[in-house]
Amino acid sequence: MPTRAQDTPLCPEGDFRFWTGIGGGALGVLALGCLVGALPSGPEGLPARLSAAAANAVWVVLCSAAGTAGFMAVALVRSRPAGALADIASRAFACTAVASLAQFVPVPGALLKAAFDGIAVAAVAGALARPAFRIPSLDAYAAVAVAAGAVGALSGVALLVTWAAAPA
Repeated sequence: MPTRAQDTPLCPEGDFRFWTGIGGGALGVLALGCLVGALPSGPEGLPARLSAAAANAVWVVLCSAAGTAGFMAVALVRSRPAGALADIASRAFACTAVASLAQFVPVPGALLKAAFDGIAVAAVAGALARPAFRIPSLDAYAAVAVAAGAVGALSGVALLVTWAAAPA
């Protein structure tokens, strides 16, 4: 009996170790770039560079978790099973880590650089999600939009908490 398209998982089964390896390699390149000073990290020195590498690693993991949630939201909207969580998380990690390498593009001006990094990383992640998950472009960018909204909300809450907890 043929299966209906709505019954097949949105994320195809695959070897999650492959995608985790791609993401880990890209994260290693990002951390190495922070350590050698290719990304601006504020004050000079090894502690500042180590801090920047750790911050970028945490940021990639946070955005990967948001990307996983975004893909799950797309599966929910499409009324299809999402697939194996390990496959989804590893593909989201790979897309996010590789997209984070767009931060190496030199852009003059701190405000313009921050805007470019946010837009470029989101655009590249959406472009990479399409072939990685084998989904249409609309679904890929919808997942990235949900992830960006989740990260933005978390960032706003973190800003509010640090403002409220700051000593007077």
